[in-house]
Amino acid sequence: MTIGTFFSWWGEQLRSLLPANLAAAMPLDHDAVLLTLDANGEPAAVEVALRKRGQTSRLGRFTLDGPGLRALKQAAALPGRPPTIALGLDPAFLLEKQLTLPLAAERELVRVLGFEMDRETPFSVDEVYWDAAVLERDRRQNRLAVRLSLVPRAPLADLMRDLAAAEIAPTMLAPRLPDGTVRWIALDHSGVGNRGWRGRAVPAMAVAAAVLALVAIGVPFTRQILVLREVDARIATLQPAVDEAAKLRRQITGGGGEAIAAERAKFANPIKVLAAATEALPDDTHLTDLSLKNRKLSLIGQSAAAARLLGQLAADPGFKDPAFAAPVTKLEANRQEIFSITTEVRP
Repeated sequence: MTIGTFFSWWGEQLRSLLPANLAAAMPLDHDAVLLTLDANGEPAAVEVALRKRGQTSRLGRFTLDGPGLRALKQAAALPGRPPTIALGLDPAFLLEKQLTLPLAAERELVRVLGFEMDRETPFSVDEVYWDAAVLERDRRQNRLAVRLSLVPRAPLADLMRDLAAAEIAPTMLAPRLPDGTVRWIALDHSGVGNRGWRGRAVPAMAVAAAVLALVAIGVPFTRQILVLREVDARIATLQPAVDEAAKLRRQITGGGGEAIAAERAKFANPIKVLAAATEALPDDTHLTDLSLKNRKLSLIGQSAAAARLLGQLAADPGFKDPAFAAPVTKLEANRQEIFSITTEVRP
């Protein structure tokens, strides 16, 4: 175990001793500028604080008008200012939804949620700041439980513009839940579950020094060592059975690999089919129903010009022989055409 790994582990042990709402709301290991929006006054204002080396100091309260923004710009021009700027928001700004997806979607979770955003929420992916966290993996049911957290961009547009003009543009949003828990949403969205607050050991040790006044340093460490020894003993006991199972699996794979591959080839990957259909259809086309059976794909929806959809699907190398399954119906109210198309998904 390296010293860096030990510090990370020890920081997590100390964090587990804190109350749940305090642990979720306080980034233990990262310097940052902390902004808190106060939208109740007229004009609105932001509270600004600086967290550095484990200590938080208040810089002031600044109104979001001309004089206030100029004062904020001067206050933000700090030497050695941390690059992370977190904007705290009230619970009213945060929307959350739990989704159930195929387990395979985890490998491309950002892309899948981007495709699903306007279907699962009233917003397109460009209209929200968002992040997601995997809650549960059910391998028996082949399902993935995901929590989608999002903040609409529109209510924050003026605020983000003003903060950028004051040269203190946020890099993260920190909306609170009613119980005080904070959801961290990185504005660059470099990855699902990205948590820029974690990864530095020195500030974590500063917090550790304060917590050590309340707990014995050896208790959690010794308990962890005992648990690790017990796990090692269980692994040693189960190792022969694991080796036998691996040997049997190799035999099955060697004897029936081609047959398994042939059977899998008969069925299309639903995630890939959904992505291909989304890429092939134009922006003015909206699907209301999509079904896939073996390699037969059925698409039902509305489009400004349904006839051209056949050509666009036929031009896509992933589809074969697209055709209307029913006559096209035109809606005079919104000048849309209702269509039903069937096509074959190529291997």
